[in-house]
Amino acid sequence: MSRTVTERDVRENCAALRARMATRKLTRSYDKALKPAGLKITQFTLLIAVEEGSAKSLTALADMLALERSSLVRNVKLLEDEGLIESAPSGEGRSLGLKLTKAGRKKLTQALPLWREAQTHVETALGQSWPSVKKSLHQLIQKI
Repeated sequence: MSRTVTERDVRENCAALRARMATRKLTRSYDKALKPAGLKITQFTLLIAVEEGSAKSLTALADMLALERSSLVRNVKLLEDEGLIESAPSGEGRSLGLKLTKAGRKKLTQALPLWREAQTHVETALGQSWPSVKKSLHQLIQKI
């Protein structure tokens, strides 16, 4: 016999709702921490991904960051307009690579300790549950 689903069930058990709520709170927290560097967490993580250099195309980068390609393109344009990243041929056919500029590297260096403070705050708030939360987030990313 199937159980009747109520609004309360959704409020208390919906993984998407809980994840979106957590994402919004985390985003606000990291954005506040990164504000002195003039970055938002979305821009910071994009700079980190570009610096890593493993994604050889915008599509690959979007996949790696679990972003819609259109959102990535908007963020890339913003960072290019600010002189923090630049397009560069990847050497793989028509693929487009990205790299940090000197200004981008400087901005990232400025932002890293600010990110560390925000990250420490999150880890402290979660306490001993942080490793299991981290593992659960990784599982969600990999399996869904």
